[in-house]
Amino acid sequence: MKKTIYLLLMVLFVGFTACSDLNEEILDEQNGSAIVEDPENVEMLVAPAYAFLRDLQSRGAGWLAQETCTDEVAFPTRGANWNSADYRTLFTHDYTASNSYIKNTWNSYLIGFARCNVALYYMGKLPESDEVKLYKAEVRFIRALSMYQINDCFGQMPYREYTNYDYAADPEYYTRSQIVEKMISELNEIIPQLKEKGSVPYGRITRVAAQMLLAKIYLNYQVYTGTAPAFTDGTTKWAEAIAACDAIINSGKYALADDFWKLYLADNASYMNATETILPIVYDPAIGIGGIPWINMTLDYNQAFGTYSTSNLWNGCCTTPTFYATWDQTDPRFSDNRLKSLTGFNLGFLVGQQYNKSGVALVTKDGGRPLIFTPEFSVANSLEEQGVRVVKYAPNPSTTYPGASENDYNYYRLADAYLIRAEAKFRNGDVTGALADINTLRAKRGVSTYVSGELTLDKILNERGYEFYWENSRRNDLIRFNKYCAARYEKATETPAYKILFPVPLTAYDADKNIKQNPGYPAFQ
Repeated sequence: MKKTIYLLLMVLFVGFTACSDLNEEILDEQNGSAIVEDPENVEMLVAPAYAFLRDLQSRGAGWLAQETCTDEVAFPTRGANWNSADYRTLFTHDYTASNSYIKNTWNSYLIGFARCNVALYYMGKLPESDEVKLYKAEVRFIRALSMYQINDCFGQMPYREYTNYDYAADPEYYTRSQIVEKMISELNEIIPQLKEKGSVPYGRITRVAAQMLLAKIYLNYQVYTGTAPAFTDGTTKWAEAIAACDAIINSGKYALADDFWKLYLADNASYMNATETILPIVYDPAIGIGGIPWINMTLDYNQAFGTYSTSNLWNGCCTTPTFYATWDQTDPRFSDNRLKSLTGFNLGFLVGQQYNKSGVALVTKDGGRPLIFTPEFSVANSLEEQGVRVVKYAPNPSTTYPGASENDYNYYRLADAYLIRAEAKFRNGDVTGALADINTLRAKRGVSTYVSGELTLDKILNERGYEFYWENSRRNDLIRFNKYCAARYEKATETPAYKILFPVPLTAYDADKNIKQNPGYPAFQ
């Protein structure tokens, strides 16, 4: 099933990790041109663009920066461990242009954009076969996705069209509104060119993935442009978001999963492909490509199991009491015990006394106290056991690859189409239609449905939290619901509105003196 996407990943992996005992082959310009201009090598050209998708959930960049600034994720300092101002200032919204994770996020998304431009440039030299046309459309989607993330986080970007290969020349500098209109135009062009699910291998970009990105742009249009959400012809952006979701839901290619947790198991690819996953990000330890170390960075040192040892577990991130308190703990998405006999812990939220797989109560590594996870913590100085832990992506209990996850990542799912459509309908005055969409999802997840008159915007936000926690959705959602800046646990004061956008990192100015800092932050000098 993963054959084609594995080939794309493997091309890049081999290129970046060549063994030292291989003979180095120097290609002259003529031979190099022959390679990149050979249609047989088109997959080699698109491999770096596809590899960028893995950066979208990077612990060193986008995922960490965008989740840690919300109420969903915190990395408390625990004695000498996790003692970094960059973690703490993200959480408290005291971040500056020198924050390393903000720098990494900026770099990651711009590198993704540049990889796509390089691929498009060289594919432009190939004969226009159907295969080349399709790969061009797929790479243009990935480029639009990188632009979406840059825009969402920073609200500006240095822009260079792929046909402009003179990197000595200054780029254009796109504003937020310009980025939005460029993305909308690009997606509308490529949607008819992309294939439906089943017509391309698992892991490749599909038409519905592009429709999902378009729906997200329309849903956030008012945030991104600062204007009323309407086209000049009077068509609302809410209606456009609804239409994009209609196309996704009515495509008949996807179905809400009967088993929520099977979407997150280590061997989740087949189930993802058979149910609701619209855009999977593929991982495979067999070829040395693993995902974010979900288990390592949240479990306590003494929760070792299988081939995991105390040195593999880092006792790091947790969620906040405020996010934890939003839950009805009977919701199946809150907790699941299917792996508990093999690991000692449940999936979902880990709170209270922790045990090993034999049922023996665990103690802390520091001081031998009962290992009781508590909702409360101090971001500046926590005990080992403080903070509710989260295991969303399940470990493989028999893994021989404990350094990173083996799970494919659910970047877009059908559930999001229902929730985007519900929110757009609600904001557009169709409360009955919104209620139907929310209840469709809740019924499938096995939780009670809402009755007429019960649905509110806060409940819609909560539903997004229940469905997409730790999936890099929370920052975007809190901003749209006007809650990002509010005071919260361990952030006692309201955040100034200008910090909705991250600062452009200092290193960007070091590389390009023409770039301007976002308003509110100290200007570059």
